[in-house]
Amino acid sequence: MIRKHLASYRYAMRGISLAFRYERNMVFHLVAAVAVLIVNCLLAVSRTEWLITLMLIGIVWMAEIFNTAIEKLADRVTENPDPMIGQAKDLAAGAVLIICIAAVVCALIIYCPYLS
Repeated sequence: MIRKHLASYRYAMRGISLAFRYERNMVFHLVAAVAVLIVNCLLAVSRTEWLITLMLIGIVWMAEIFNTAIEKLADRVTENPDPMIGQAKDLAAGAVLIICIAAVVCALIIYCPYLS
């Protein structure tokens, strides 16, 4: 039982590694996350603001990995154009966009008082 549990962590780490190695959007999100962490340090933001930005980074990465998983599964189902599969892929991409926009709005709310 413990062996299976530990194996699940190995699979999860492999999935994270695959995302960062092969998905260009994940690299973009990684660069953005590093920029956010640097700005947090430079501005000496509060503990609460640190928590908010770290949670948003995690949610964006999670959404991007879910989006990638949906795209890969959809592409495996059929290589032919399919309107329903196209909608599923568009919905997943839309979810990523929504959280990215929310993260940018939160960043503006957090950083603007420090910059004025």
